[in-house]
Amino acid sequence: MGLLTLSSVSPELMQRQLLFFAFGLVLFWFASQLPTQQWWRWGKWLWKGLVIILLGLLIFGRATRGAVAWIDLGWGLRFQPSQFALLAFVSFALPKFTKTQVLKDAQIVKLLWLFTTPLLLILLQPDFGTGFLYVVSALPLLLWQKIPKQYWRGFWLATLLLLIVGWTMILKPYQKLRLTSFIAGSQADQTGVGYNARQALIAVGSGQLTGRGLGHGTQSQLRFLPERQTDFIFASLAEEWGLLGALVLIGLYAVLIIFLLYQAKFVSELDQALFLLIAAVHFLIQILVNIGMNIGLLPITGITLPLISYGGSSLLATLLLLGIAQRIITQAKGKSHLHIS
Repeated sequence: MGLLTLSSVSPELMQRQLLFFAFGLVLFWFASQLPTQQWWRWGKWLWKGLVIILLGLLIFGRATRGAVAWIDLGWGLRFQPSQFALLAFVSFALPKFTKTQVLKDAQIVKLLWLFTTPLLLILLQPDFGTGFLYVVSALPLLLWQKIPKQYWRGFWLATLLLLIVGWTMILKPYQKLRLTSFIAGSQADQTGVGYNARQALIAVGSGQLTGRGLGHGTQSQLRFLPERQTDFIFASLAEEWGLLGALVLIGLYAVLIIFLLYQAKFVSELDQALFLLIAAVHFLIQILVNIGMNIGLLPITGITLPLISYGGSSLLATLLLLGIAQRIITQAKGKSHLHIS
């Protein structure tokens, strides 16, 4: 569905996305064949590598669309390392902090350090959408741990201070307008501030029940709809596929998330079961936020729609997560069959 929608709204990007899919499926296969413990052994180096790259971006990177979040690879290709922050964090933290629910003070500090360092670097880019997704996706691990209340109070206080600093010193005026236009509603549309959200809502509504058909969406084809291939691809899809097509997509997402949650019940190793739970939460939040901002229920945050939006980094990160999840599930089934025999 993603490739067909891209072929309609941006044919030249569809060809690139097809290459990303081909490479991503190779990564998926590789991750599904590699023992999960190998990812845990690599976790330390993945996390350190990510932090070094994010620091290097802040020092040497150039801003694109107001954020220093991409590495220019040439040939019109860019790499967004923050998309792999969740994988790096959980690969490092899960094997270390799931052996007991009651951590010592030094362990709690280390866990919060591992969690907040990538988050801070992402927020400094600034990329609050990716930062929000990273926080919510990692919460299952943090909430499973019986962390004392004083640490949680300190964490939320630090988060509040970061939000204040980010609003007053880091966010650009146009980024602030994304939030204020959502709060202002129709008044923002009169000033042009809420143009993006309004065009997305028009596109979704104009699709009606069965859609206008591929290549016949007025909002996307005439380019009234901004970022029609990334942030607002759900609006493009709903306009051309209609309500029925949108419901099919949402249904497929529901099957994926329910499948991950269902399979987590049969995984005996806690760290691997938590990985499946984290992956399910990651996809759920990403889908809810993207669709929510496309239909005017949530502010525009720049979070893409997994497996549908154009973008190599997000697609590769998604397929890596699913590849590791596939390995965990097949390992659990293999152990179950061995036990029965």
